[in-house]
Amino acid sequence: MIPLLFVLAAAAADAPKPVCVRMEPVAGFEGWGHPAGSALGVGSAATLALKPATQVEFRPALARPAKEGSFGGFFPIDVAKAGRYRIALSSGAWIDLVQKGDRLKSADHAHGPDCSGIAKIVAFDLQPGRYWLQLSDAKDASINVMVSPA
Repeated sequence: MIPLLFVLAAAAADAPKPVCVRMEPVAGFEGWGHPAGSALGVGSAATLALKPATQVEFRPALARPAKEGSFGGFFPIDVAKAGRYRIALSSGAWIDLVQKGDRLKSADHAHGPDCSGIAKIVAFDLQPGRYWLQLSDAKDASINVMVSPA
């Protein structure tokens, strides 16, 4: 007899994706889908240009070598107030948030809701200061990103 958990998991995996006729907003990411430019700032979406990952000098170095054919980059984020901040991406990529050469541990992570246009959301507890968003393992040469206070 197949355990019920496996049957439910298989059914969920086979379920068709919803047909999205409009973007569903996500609390805190109301500006999503309307990039304000190519510079990353708290509270506004940006379209970031990425380079072939093998040509990016990641600091600190990636835990695994960059994959041929993938894209990456690093971008400054200035935080004025202490708190939890969420970083949303339009497509899959690895997120490292770096300060003073050290990777920070994430506080939470999730997939974006269906029909939101958000593929991934990762949260970090931050103090005021400058951070660097280091993206790697992206499949495309650009990605939409938004940083939002939680």
